[in-house]
Amino acid sequence: MNTRNILILIVVVLVILVGVVGYMLMQSFNNVTPNITNNTTQVTINKNQTNQTQFNFISASKAKSIASQYLNSNSKFQTLGAGTPVLKGSVYYVPMVVEIEGQHAKDTVLGNVKVDAKTGTVLGTEIWDITTGEPINEPP
Repeated sequence: MNTRNILILIVVVLVILVGVVGYMLMQSFNNVTPNITNNTTQVTINKNQTNQTQFNFISASKAKSIASQYLNSNSKFQTLGAGTPVLKGSVYYVPMVVEIEGQHAKDTVLGNVKVDAKTGTVLGTEIWDITTGEPINEPP
């Protein structure tokens, strides 16, 4: 065999190897896709299950009412009103909003009243440190 035939044989073998490796990679990508789809389906099922358990939660308007009563009953917070609650997990975070302008401008949010979404119990307040912006949690 001459050099030319050997080079052609090497090129043919390399082309075949590249084809086999490419085919194997394509098969592994095809196997990954069903797993991704299954995981996505699983996440959707979990979200539906979470929504079903939220039927046991109090409403956002009830959480706002509870927070408002809490603020009005505490002399420290009497100039504040309750804003629109946000549900995080099983806790409503109800903004504490300035209603009477004084040290802060009207409608300024100074923190949150945390209300348990299952029981309606006030879990405490969360205010922000002025210098660091970090939340400070206080018991009820």
